[in-house]
Amino acid sequence: MKQLTIFDILQNQDKDHVATPRWVVENIYKIIDINQFKSIWFPFNNYDSHFKLKADELNLKYKVTHIFDDLGNDFFKTEPPENCDLLISNPPFSKQNQIIKRTFDLIESKKIKSFCLLLPLSTLETPTRADMYEKYIDKLSILIFKKRIHFLNTSGSFNKGCCWICYNIPNLKRQLYWL
Repeated sequence: MKQLTIFDILQNQDKDHVATPRWVVENIYKIIDINQFKSIWFPFNNYDSHFKLKADELNLKYKVTHIFDDLGNDFFKTEPPENCDLLISNPPFSKQNQIIKRTFDLIESKKIKSFCLLLPLSTLETPTRADMYEKYIDKLSILIFKKRIHFLNTSGSFNKGCCWICYNIPNLKRQLYWL
């Protein structure tokens, strides 16, 4: 009998453990021209992630980590790969304030150059998040989906209105896009 990993156990129990559909990954890879990035970090992804699977198909250089991996790579403690020029992922929605803050801290400390975070539309609300975004507005782009995303590995209906919060992506010349 297969020994269960933390990933296996929590895959169906943790509300933050959902998978991004392939079409969403392919869409953002095309929009940002993922091939221009030389050192990519997927901090919230695991073995079955479409971010990783598509990156393999494109022969991209990346580091993939996840708190549920066998190494327990917690985003708040794990360092990005050296010379990381892109962090891209679908982070746990329940920790969005802390994740956004740490991501901007990584920008400030020059440990990453740019990022794309797939988050719920509600991430645009609240004074706390608005203050974080306004501080970096000069290089910030928001890509809003016209339709809700049905996430994978969910029981029942998990459809969310979402957006990409992107920072310092050369191909994005405007602050607001609809997809």
